[in-house]
Amino acid sequence: MSGVAYPQVHTHFTEHTDFKKRVYHFTKVEFITEEGEFNEAICTLPIPDLKEDNPPYVAIYYKRENSEWFTESLYRKRVRFSFRDEVLRLDRTNFWDWFELEEIKIVVIY
Repeated sequence: MSGVAYPQVHTHFTEHTDFKKRVYHFTKVEFITEEGEFNEAICTLPIPDLKEDNPPYVAIYYKRENSEWFTESLYRKRVRFSFRDEVLRLDRTNFWDWFELEEIKIVVIY
């Protein structure tokens, strides 16, 4: 072993230069129903120009009372979602501690 690292050369990629970004912002009033349940409506996001052959990047950011924004998708778990017919559907399990949150932001880059 020589101790020299050689980078891997990847030839199978597609370069995208035009991205779109959508940020959906929900407060506690919007993601908790009058009955005190999680409002599943925020799990369905219509995105008219979302294409089935171009998977989006999705991140969910959370904020508790008197705290900074954080995201669990980057270090703890993957965001679970599906997309078809210009609709992005987030899995309900992405919001496991919703009752402790003050705000939720969903960022979609496609």
